[in-house]
Amino acid sequence: MEFLLIVVAALVLIGIAALVRAKGGASASPERPGRAALPDSLSVAVKRPFFSRSEQVFFGTLNTVLEGTPYTVFPNIRLNDIFTIGGEDKRSTYNRLRDKHVDFLIVTRDGSQPRLAIELDGASHEREVQRARDRVKDLVFRSAGLTLLRLDARQPHSASSLGAHLSPHLPDLTGPVLSGIQANRARRPA
Repeated sequence: MEFLLIVVAALVLIGIAALVRAKGGASASPERPGRAALPDSLSVAVKRPFFSRSEQVFFGTLNTVLEGTPYTVFPNIRLNDIFTIGGEDKRSTYNRLRDKHVDFLIVTRDGSQPRLAIELDGASHEREVQRARDRVKDLVFRSAGLTLLRLDARQPHSASSLGAHLSPHLPDLTGPVLSGIQANRARRPA
């Protein structure tokens, strides 16, 4: 009886190994013994467009406002790249952040200090599913003490209006564009 069980187990293992090999998963990688070899190609394609039209326009205006300032901007940053997760519920928090990103992250020019995040809220943010995701993002930023500025993607954002939104959160925000805007305001008659 024992012999029969051993034979059946061996046959099952041989069958499983044959199935895995047939699907291409059992061949060892020369770079990492014991790992599956990489296929010759994957079914991926470059996203086109990378930005929505409103994100592209906003990104251009934001770069103009930040020119000559101590800040720069990165688009589409994963939350897991911004925040360090601590506490006893690391796994739960990680799962809440996974696959979420913020539209723009303003950091110091040396890239070491995140200063302000910007989320462009369009029509999709009116759906309950998206509002629930937004509440999670708001909680994450509030918990970490980093400001998340929400702006309406459907509204035009000029350099001056964007500068007005940013300046309360970036006290040393001065640059040629903002200086020109401030000079124009000072010359206007009251």
